[in-house]
Parts: sequence; C-alpha cells; structure tokens
Amino acid sequence: MHHIPLPDPLYAEAQRAAAARGSTVEAYVREALLMQLEEDAPIRLTPDQVAIIAQAESDIDAGKGLSIEEVRAELAAHRQKWQAANPR
Repeated sequence: MHHIPLPDPLYAEAQRAAAARGSTVEAYVREALLMQLEEDAPIRLTPDQVAIIAQAESDIDAGKGLSIEEVRAELAAHRQKWQAANPR
C-alpha cells in the first residue's frame, strides 16, 4: 500500500468530509480519487453499442434517415400536438 502526504489544511478538510459521511479519511480519499479517475476516463462502449453505431453510420451512408429539415418538422409537429394537449 502507498501513502500520499497531504498538507495539514487538506487533511483537516478530508477529515471533516469523511466524518460527515461516517467514513474514514482513507476511505473518503480513495473514493474521491476513484470518482475523479472515472470522470477522466474515456467513454468505453460495449460491442453491442459499437455495432449499433456502425449500423447507424451504414444507414446514413445509404441515405436512410431524416434530413435536418425533416427532423425539425417532426419536432414541430410533436410540439404542436403536446401544446394542444397541455394548454397553459
């Protein structure tokens, strides 16, 4: 196991945060570090997700799908339908 020195003010802050969570300083710092590393990690896709994206790219290349104008028209139609059903 490795030990990382912390300046006293930082250690005191970690102690307060750990105590507020009913945890030890070591567990609190470990969890905080793991959360930070997960946030910084690149997105990892599953093989199924990669296959779905590849299929979508193929569909787009084949001309399947909607143009931006068609998407806007569909959204406008849905918006009008929702507004009619939910008057203010």
